[in-house]
Parts: sequence; C-alpha cells; structure tokens
Amino acid sequence: MSAYIRLATPMIDRECLLDALADMGFGQGKVEVNASAVPLVGYEGTPRSTTAEVVIRREHVGSASNDLGFVRTPTGFTAIVSDYDRRRFGESWLRDLHARYEHHARRKEERLAAEERRKLEEERRALVEAQRQAIHEKARKMGYRVEETREAEKVRMVLVKRVY
Repeated sequence: MSAYIRLATPMIDRECLLDALADMGFGQGKVEVNASAVPLVGYEGTPRSTTAEVVIRREHVGSASNDLGFVRTPTGFTAIVSDYDRRRFGESWLRDLHARYEHHARRKEERLAAEERRKLEEERRALVEAQRQAIHEKARKMGYRVEETREAEKVRMVLVKRVY
C-alpha cells in the first residue's frame, strides 16, 4: 500500500494547469477533470481515501504507478503524488510543470488584457457614435445642418444654418 504526499503548487487556474499537463505529455484523454473530488486509485487498483478534482489515472502514468491528483485548495492546486511515484513526479517534474503553467498563465493574461482593451475601445466608439447622433438630432431640431469631416481619430462637426 502506497502513501500519498501532498506537494504545494502555486497554481490557481485550472485551464492553465490542464495546458501545462498537456505540455508535459498528459493531454486530452489522459487527464480526468471532475466537478468534485473523486478517489485516487492505488497500484493494486483499489480506491484510496485520498481524493482530487484533476486526476491522471495510473494507466497513463505507468503500470506499477498510482493515480496522480491535483486537489483545489484556497491557495491553489496541491499535487498528490504517491511515495512510489515521487521519484518520477517529484520536485523536478513539478518545477517543469510550474514553468509550463507560468507560460500559459502569462499567455492567458495577455489574451485577457487584449480582450479588455478591445472591449474598452468598442465602448469608446459606441459612446462617440451616440454623442455624434445626439448632436445631429439636436442640430436638426434647431434647423441646422451638420457638416462632418474626419481627421485621423478626430471628428470635426460644423453646424450650418442658411438664413435668407
């Protein structure tokens, strides 16, 4: 019977963790993601009392191995590795996994920042268009005609009223 040890990993984003695991050779179909924690299975094929939300089953790890797991805690995912598998999935493997996680976390942060910039730009354009429409309506009600010219990012509006 194997003993499981818990190794703290400062990884909080499940999507980035899954991408990092895929980089480490545990791609789609090899990683089981569960809404709630499920028992890990030992090398004898018997369920253990140790549970995890993200599980790499033993058939993907090695025939004499146990399941690898990642349980969500308030401070991030904690890796659950059996004492036997610690030789292969110990500190150096977790360091490499964390490096891949950091890479994916940076890319996700950049992507979200770009999406946020795009969203703010769309909101700004919508506001400018709403102001432009309001000026056109008010000018029309007052008997003016609006002549508009665009210079780069600026809109120049001239109100023209013919008086006879």
